[in-house]
Amino acid sequence: MTQLTFWFVLASVLVGLELFTGTFYLLVFGAAAGAAGFTAFYGYPLAAQGVVAAVFALFGVTWLRRRPATSKPADDNLDLGQRVTVSTWRDDGTARVSYRGAEWDAHLLEGEPGQPQHCVIHEIRGNTLILSAQK
Repeated sequence: MTQLTFWFVLASVLVGLELFTGTFYLLVFGAAAGAAGFTAFYGYPLAAQGVVAAVFALFGVTWLRRRPATSKPADDNLDLGQRVTVSTWRDDGTARVSYRGAEWDAHLLEGEPGQPQHCVIHEIRGNTLILSAQK
């Protein structure tokens, strides 16, 4: 196997494995191996190929570590704010509501007056919906 083939096969394997991890580190190492493959293509010795791969990997990993972390929105739960209808409230202040084709336990948010029939989902704790009066 020639050096050129080795580097490009290594780059392909690393980029392929990256599809399973999603961290971008293997993508950086795959790009570094690809850069070393181009160095081999132009006839540079193995030492130069190794240096090119190391420099590309070093810069790539440094860039990945310095890039800002992605932030998630505070409320990424799409169920919050959805409307539900409570047919009957139990004496203990709980209810069973039908939401998305399933029966859920429900509690009224603390401080909410009365027991409204039309509510919105304020919070989800485990498999219990915390409801507030619809506004």
